[in-house]
Amino acid sequence: MSSEQLRFQPNKHDARDLSYLYEFISECPNPRITDAIKKLVDRWLEKADSIPSFSASLKHELETTDDELVEICWLLSINPNTPPSVLQDLCSGASSSLLERIAENSSTGASTLAQLSYQAVAEIRIATASNPSTPLASIMLLVQDDNPDVRFSIAENANVPKEALEALTCDDNPYVKMRAAITLARTELAKNVSMAESL
Repeated sequence: MSSEQLRFQPNKHDARDLSYLYEFISECPNPRITDAIKKLVDRWLEKADSIPSFSASLKHELETTDDELVEICWLLSINPNTPPSVLQDLCSGASSSLLERIAENSSTGASTLAQLSYQAVAEIRIATASNPSTPLASIMLLVQDDNPDVRFSIAENANVPKEALEALTCDDNPYVKMRAAITLARTELAKNVSMAESL
């Protein structure tokens, strides 16, 4: 098996989780892609001791074209039921737009998100910062990002940890600084209202 094939090798325990692919096969208008996905899942489910290579199965054994492979990868990257290790595998050699979708996926693992926080493309880092599963250490790293758009995206996100917003209230960029202060005030107000309603 080549190093390229090994890079796409999913974990065996995830193979059984991929039965969810049947659920969104009907959403895909291309019958060749749906057939490829069905065959791929069947093969994974039948061969518990010999999970086929992700790329080889799709491109060679199932005779899918590069365009179809891209579409299948796209479907996997945006589906919240895709197992974390499969999303990790998809990162290898992925385009910027695919990496952005993976960074947005709620099922993407913390270690994958930590890696994505170092990506050169700002949109990927923005998507990573907005994912609730992103580790605090990665968020705090992005709080110091050179790109003000990345910092602003964190500053306007009420779901990021409070310490990240507090750090951004001291940002050199006045827009980032003001947005962080507004978001902090909004979250505090929501917290107080919630406490008052529970009394």
